[in-house]
Amino acid sequence: MDRMDFIQGVTRTRVLETRLLSKARIDRMIEAKDIEEVFKILNETEYSNAVAGISRSEDYENILSHELKRVYKLMREISKNQIVVDLMALKYDYHNLKVLVKERKLNKDLADLYIPIGTTDFHKIKDGFLEGNLRDMQPEFKDAIEAVIKDFELTKDPQRIDLIFDKFYFEHLYKMAVNTGIELFINYVRDMIDFINIKSSIRLKKQGKDMGFFEDVLLPNGNIDKDAILFTLNDSIENMINRFKNSRISSKLIKGLEAYKTTGRLSDLEKYMDNYLVEINQPSKYVSFGPEPIFSYIVAKETEVKTLRIIMVSKLNKLSPDATRERVRDLYV
Repeated sequence: MDRMDFIQGVTRTRVLETRLLSKARIDRMIEAKDIEEVFKILNETEYSNAVAGISRSEDYENILSHELKRVYKLMREISKNQIVVDLMALKYDYHNLKVLVKERKLNKDLADLYIPIGTTDFHKIKDGFLEGNLRDMQPEFKDAIEAVIKDFELTKDPQRIDLIFDKFYFEHLYKMAVNTGIELFINYVRDMIDFINIKSSIRLKKQGKDMGFFEDVLLPNGNIDKDAILFTLNDSIENMINRFKNSRISSKLIKGLEAYKTTGRLSDLEKYMDNYLVEINQPSKYVSFGPEPIFSYIVAKETEVKTLRIIMVSKLNKLSPDATRERVRDLYV
């Protein structure tokens, strides 16, 4: 990957960074009296076109979907190499694969759950799947679908559809990141895997799952040793904190585990994971030549959209500004 290929893309990205929502604007939305006031504040920003088409407050998700589609389309125009965008878009491919298989195997209409963002034309994947023709499909997607269907036919357990697709997704994502040779991209994936494995340990412990099940769920390619992760299934939160205090992700992991210990909410651990993944992208602000600023801008927009979703859901559920502020993510700006 030639860093000089991204000079123009980085220049355009620097302009886009100035349009990211500021902390002051986020605070105004948190303090807003209702979701309609949040829409008015967003109408002052680059979200204005998306807000214009909304007539009901319950349709807030359309605003966020519109913005993500706009951003991914724009970044594909800006990026000289599409893999920089694909690294963030790949999760939508696997989300759609989950929906596709569940529709067929559970005999449900889940058309509203598809997300029109990804690395490829999903209509072609869907058409091939429905026709029983997987030959022309990307090998990673083909292998994932075949593995999921084989497992479902044996177990009839719909929960395993998500678990198996997630393993294929992270293996695919890690391979993509390694192929770029960019340290940030590899660290981003490996660190995220560590967070997810630790979160899985806590969730499975609450569900009373055994070590064999955890081994099946555990994602490879993290930084933390696999055995160290497996042992956490029998750990207290205090022991987990001590076990991982010297890990790469400890700065936010320890805070996330302490927050979980206090509240019992895994969403608190997820918040600190998101904050960590934004933090490791901060140095991209000082990169003049290379793909990192483009990738980091997409991370910033994804985090911004997640923050807006938290604010809007909080307004609809009439949560206090303080309760909302506890849930929002750190911003890239």
